[in-house]
Amino acid sequence: MTTLHDLKKVSLFEPLSDDQLKAIIQLGQEKSFEPGEEIFKRGQRAKTLYVLLDGFVTLRSETVDEMDLMAEKLGEPGSLLGPASLVKPCIYNVTAKCTRSTKVLAIDSAGLQEIIRRDPHLGLEVMTELARHYCNRLNSTRNAVTNLFKILKSQIPKSEVFDIYGEME
Repeated sequence: MTTLHDLKKVSLFEPLSDDQLKAIIQLGQEKSFEPGEEIFKRGQRAKTLYVLLDGFVTLRSETVDEMDLMAEKLGEPGSLLGPASLVKPCIYNVTAKCTRSTKVLAIDSAGLQEIIRRDPHLGLEVMTELARHYCNRLNSTRNAVTNLFKILKSQIPKSEVFDIYGEME
């Protein structure tokens, strides 16, 4: 059973009081997934925010040709899955797939948004943390792209390596 202690590990919920955390627990349902199962798929309507309680999940953004554009591995209890459920247009932008037996708390995002709406100060705190979360993931992706360019640069003659501004240095 999910406890206040479990939710206090989630940075998104740090500004919430114990009563608010209890209300979130009431919105949630624990779910279990086996290795290889998808929690959600890129492009699906995002109606649920997930908190990782136990296990490991990869987040992937695959293209039509199944090229993996981004991958992140989550194994830390309290990790967020599906924060897109709190941001319009509420569409999952990655696929979350379990790599081990995994347990999550699935939180109804409409109910969570209502809790946030009732207290604008709380909403600001939660949305500020959500923005930090997305900035961290963006920076992680930027680092991965930079590393990919370094690899490509080392394998392609300099005269063939260009970015949108011209030749890369």
